[in-house]
Amino acid sequence: MIPIYNILRMCKKILLSLFLLLGALVLKAQDFKVVADASIPSDAAQVLVQRFTQMLEAGGLTVVEEGADVITLTPTVTDRTEVSGQVALTVDLKAAAGEVEEVFPIKGVGENEADAWQRAVKQILPRSKAAQSFVGKLKK
Repeated sequence: MIPIYNILRMCKKILLSLFLLLGALVLKAQDFKVVADASIPSDAAQVLVQRFTQMLEAGGLTVVEEGADVITLTPTVTDRTEVSGQVALTVDLKAAAGEVEEVFPIKGVGENEADAWQRAVKQILPRSKAAQSFVGKLKK
């Protein structure tokens, strides 16, 4: 006859294994691919994808090249001003993955439009409250 504590120990191990398996399946479903809109200059787009990759990885999500949910980064230029050879951009950058969306307002000033874009996208900080909010929504 098997003592009751041995039966309970086996049940506990089985439940733990099931929870670990379920956790692995949930984490596998949280793979993402980050894609910047073609209207963003290529150098700025590379920085933008890098920032969002850091943001997602810091939140425990995985960024892959293929076979994942796509996060699309789409800009809306709300203001563009040229003064004394400087270009100032104000942009609302929308990050969207399915029904999850977050808008990141950014501004950049540079010698030309590409430089202004570069400076604007560097304002997105992977550990900011907006970034944490976006990653939290993706996890749900």
